[in-house]
Amino acid sequence: MTGLTVSIGGGPFTAWTSCEVSRDMEDLSGSFTIELRDLRINAALPNSTYAAAILARPGMDATISADGAPVLVGYVDKVSTSIGEGEARVTITGRDKTGDLVDCDAIGDGKVAEFKNVKLEEAVKRISSPFGLSVNCEIDTGEPFQRYSIDLSETAHSAIEKGARSRHALILSDGIGGIVITRTGATRAPADLSLPGNVLSAEGEFDHSGRYSKTIVRGQSERASKERRAAPLDVTAEPVSVEDREPTDGSATERERKGTAATGIAEDGEITRYRPITHLARSKADQMSARDEADWRMRTARAKGEQLSYTVHGFGVGGRPWRINELTTVSDVYNGINRDMLISRVEMREDDGGRTTTLTVTSPEAFDKGSTGSRRANAPSRGTRRASSSGALDGTAERL
Repeated sequence: MTGLTVSIGGGPFTAWTSCEVSRDMEDLSGSFTIELRDLRINAALPNSTYAAAILARPGMDATISADGAPVLVGYVDKVSTSIGEGEARVTITGRDKTGDLVDCDAIGDGKVAEFKNVKLEEAVKRISSPFGLSVNCEIDTGEPFQRYSIDLSETAHSAIEKGARSRHALILSDGIGGIVITRTGATRAPADLSLPGNVLSAEGEFDHSGRYSKTIVRGQSERASKERRAAPLDVTAEPVSVEDREPTDGSATERERKGTAATGIAEDGEITRYRPITHLARSKADQMSARDEADWRMRTARAKGEQLSYTVHGFGVGGRPWRINELTTVSDVYNGINRDMLISRVEMREDDGGRTTTLTVTSPEAFDKGSTGSRRANAPSRGTRRASSSGALDGTAERL
């Protein structure tokens, strides 16, 4: 067990007192925070570890490994320094390489603002390739987009995310220079979580303020059908005068409107009072993609409203690190959870207090379009009874 190791500017960086690396399924880019607090400031300031720490500069390459395996490859974004009587402090923050997609324009100095007849993975490759990122697609992304438009001044992440949303796909960073197009819960985490058991501490939050009884997505497709045949052009025809034009009943216009307008609706059966919300699709939408986007929005809102975090020893189990988008069985007698949950956020931290990982979990159907079924219900009791409200809380934790 080597813990967290840091390299900045191509060389080892050891002048730190705490280091934290975070990955979140709701944020494309992973992030890191490194801190040094030097209490030994004296007349020999150039020889202190503080002086070594401020050699880090924004823009430098950064690599962080956990127990020998790279978990983040990116750049230093910001270096903050402070010094006072008896103490100096340096904080270094940064993100993995996909952070540039979050910040930067999708079009840049290019002239292509629209792709035609492309599948999602091809659009992602075209948008991300100037940033030097690889793309790995693990799923079938469905029909090609007839037209994939990029708005002026739109960020690369936004241009990618709006297409993924309409195909119910997940766009994740692998943390080390690549993008993964996937869906949820394909693999299992290296261990289960148990409270009491291997969990050191836990926090829970259940919030309905961002959830809605009905989520509606409205959009418009480019044409009413996959084929449109143009009428033959008669170059000899004379324009029809206003007096000779025949009025219509508007039915043709109405048929065209219905053919191009798209509406998708998803209902959250757990919100029993009237709470609708409507979104406009940001990409060309047919009925199916509008329904997929509405379902995606409903499920992710539900995920944000149910957040449980568990802190455990170390960064993994059996040589495998904890990762986002993996399933783990949670047995939590305090919060009443006994079922598979999806790891949506991972925070690895090492400081004077030791090495810990905080795992945020959510319901496993939060980011996919599979049937909810029993995935939101606790598993049948396997001999573990919920703690009595009159009993003492067992706050002990066993190392894995």
